[in-house]
Amino acid sequence: MTDPRSEELAAVEAIARHCSETPPMPGGPLGLRVKTSVPLRAIVPARVAVALAERRAARSWEREPQERERALAAMRTLVGDTPRAAELEQLARAHAIESRVKETMFWRPWRTASIEEGSAARLRAALGSGRGVLVSACHQGSLSTQFSVLHAVGASVWVATGRWFFEPPTPDFWGRRIARWWHGVRKRDERYVPTEGSFASLRTLLAHGRTVGIFFDMPGSRTTRFLGKQVPLGSGSARLAKETEALVVPIRARREGDRIWVDVHEPLDAREHPDHERLHEALAAVHERWLLERPAGVEDPNREGSWGAGAVKQAA
Repeated sequence: MTDPRSEELAAVEAIARHCSETPPMPGGPLGLRVKTSVPLRAIVPARVAVALAERRAARSWEREPQERERALAAMRTLVGDTPRAAELEQLARAHAIESRVKETMFWRPWRTASIEEGSAARLRAALGSGRGVLVSACHQGSLSTQFSVLHAVGASVWVATGRWFFEPPTPDFWGRRIARWWHGVRKRDERYVPTEGSFASLRTLLAHGRTVGIFFDMPGSRTTRFLGKQVPLGSGSARLAKETEALVVPIRARREGDRIWVDVHEPLDAREHPDHERLHEALAAVHERWLLERPAGVEDPNREGSWGAGAVKQAA
């Protein structure tokens, strides 16, 4: 007799797009194809490419007021109401440089992120628990390689992401960027599901002991004290973990020179929190601390679709 739970899981797994289903790289003008050519970028050694990107970004900070204002606004939103507010200009300059380096590394061959032994041990323990594991990340550091540590320890992951990720790549910069992402994860056992309407599917995966990746710092309906502000964030991660009694494993990507490292926090056990609200707050505290430790590597919180527009300064 067929197990309905197994059928349900199979149906959910079938809707996810696997990295082996890589769309072809679209064409475009010659200049664009040269600029976004991974083989051409790979000719320059990684250390040299990173150093050049840092140098160019430093010059842009001095010479391009528009870029300087963008970086200042990004860091003002991120740290303006925190103990690091006094470092605004220094952090904004570092953010401008980090943004340029991340873009350079995106168009180079992707390497599996490095991981320290303590982080690796925490990750293996969570994955070996027999329970669902919800890997919680923010838009910090190298987004394209942070989940690679799961493949390195033999795990598959279902990542929830925006619908833009599933658009057919168009022959322009944005389309080639989408295709580049798919090509970059081709050899990793990653599957992707659209965030919108995915709650039931992700719950099924976690209930069956699978591993799911979700970005915590996305806009939502749950007003959260975050980075010294009241920020409307999604609470789906905490609700999913409570309903499935999953382990929540916060991770963070960070750059050191031309290498990407992934830090793994001690898992948050959904069973040890009275409700999803308290779990959400505990998860917010972990990510807040990490974001403030390395704010330069955070994606611009004022970009379209991010949380910056809805943030309200905390009353004194």
